[in-house]
Amino acid sequence: MHASTSSLQKKILSGKHYRRITGCLMLSALLPLCSYATTSDDSSASTLEDAITQGKVSGSLRSVYYSTHNAYFVQGLNQDTVSYGGFLKYETAPLDGFNLGVSGIFVRGIDHGAASRTVTELGDNQTNIGEAWLQWRHDDFRITAGNQQLNTPFLGNYDWRITPIIYQAIDAQYGHDEDFIRATKVFRYKSWGTDRQQRYTAYNTEDKTNGMWSLGAGHHWDVNDVHLKGVAWYENYNDYSDIFYTEGHAQWNQAPLQPDLGLQYIRGTGNGKDLAGPVNSQSIGWQLSLNLLSSLNWKVGYDYLANNASGYKYPLVTPYSHNTSSGPYFAQPFFTSTQDLGNGNAWATSLNYNATEQVTIGSRYSWMDLKPASSHGSLRQSEYLIYGIYSFDGALKGLSLTDFVGVQTSPMYAKNFWQNRVALQYDF
Repeated sequence: MHASTSSLQKKILSGKHYRRITGCLMLSALLPLCSYATTSDDSSASTLEDAITQGKVSGSLRSVYYSTHNAYFVQGLNQDTVSYGGFLKYETAPLDGFNLGVSGIFVRGIDHGAASRTVTELGDNQTNIGEAWLQWRHDDFRITAGNQQLNTPFLGNYDWRITPIIYQAIDAQYGHDEDFIRATKVFRYKSWGTDRQQRYTAYNTEDKTNGMWSLGAGHHWDVNDVHLKGVAWYENYNDYSDIFYTEGHAQWNQAPLQPDLGLQYIRGTGNGKDLAGPVNSQSIGWQLSLNLLSSLNWKVGYDYLANNASGYKYPLVTPYSHNTSSGPYFAQPFFTSTQDLGNGNAWATSLNYNATEQVTIGSRYSWMDLKPASSHGSLRQSEYLIYGIYSFDGALKGLSLTDFVGVQTSPMYAKNFWQNRVALQYDF
C-alpha cells in the first residue's frame, strides 16, 4: 500500500473509537516516566570503563493514529489504525576517537481489528535491534560503519512512522554543516514496515541487489549581504538507476522578507537490469521562500519532471524512498511521492506560522499535473493539507502532539482520498 511521507514534517519539527483514544491518552501519561537515563557530554573518556559509564541514552516513544478513507483513491478502502512504540538508544563516550551506538526498536498495535482496515506499516508488531554501529571521529572527519540512520538525498529517516528507516552502511564525511565532502556505501536497509535488514528495495522483495553508493559535496559563500550555498550528489543504485542531483540557494538575510531563492536539477539514468523500468529522466525546479512576518513563512515551489525512456514506469527511480518520500523535490504532496506520480508539472505552496514557542500551525496546497504514462491523461491531483503541532514545556518538555489532516482530489477517480495522521511523541 502506498504510504508516502513528505519531508514537510521534518522541516517543521527535528480516533474514532473510545478504546483507541484511551490508549493514546494512557501513553501520554506514561511517556515522561520513561526518560530517566544517564546522560553526559561528548568529552572523551580516558578508560574503557569510563567510555561505558559516561555514555548517554536517548530515544523516541510515540503513538501514531492513521485514519484513511478511499485510501490512495481505492474506493471503499477505509482504514483506522493505532500503534505505539519507538526506540531506545545507547552511545558510549568517545575513547581515542572511537564510540559505539546501539538501539532497540519495538512496535505494538492497539485494537487493530480486521486486516483490511489496518494500515500496513503500522500493522506488524516488531521487537529487534535497530541501530548498531562503530564510529571513529578526528577533528572534522567522521566514519561510521554498521546499521545506522542516514540523511542523504532519497536516503533518509522519514520519521512519520514509529520506527526509523535504518541502513546497513559505511558512511564517511569530512567537514560539517554547509561545507562537506561525504561518501556512503549501503549494503542493506530496513524499512519502517519491517524489523530486519534486507538486500531488497522498496520496489520489490524478490530481486536482491548490491545496494548503492554515493558521493556528495556542499559549500557556501558569502558575497556582500547574500548567502550562497550549494550541494551536488551522485548516487549509484545497483540494477536500478544512477542519480545526479544538485541544488543551490541564494539568501538575502538582511533584506525585507528575507527572500531565499532555490534552484535544483535532478538527472536519472538506467543502471544494470533496470529492475523498476528504464530511466532517462530530468527534473528541474525552483523555490521561493519569504518570511512575511517574523514567525510566518511562505513558500512556493515548482518542478518539471520528464522520463524520456520508452516503457518507463516512474519519472525517477528511487529504490529506498519509493512510495515513502519525495526527497528533495521542491513541489511535493504530503501523502504521496512526486517521483512516483508521473511526468509533467508539479506545484506546491505552503504557509507555516509559529504562533508561540509551543504552537505551530500551517497549511499546504500541491497541484500534480502529472501523467503516469504517455497514453494516460494527467492526474490533475490537488492536495489540501492543514496541520498543527503543540510542543509541551516544563516537566513535559520533549512531549509533542501533531495532527496532519488533508484530502487529495483527482478527476481520474470517483472518490476523494482523505487521511488524518495524529502522532503523540516523546523525545529524550
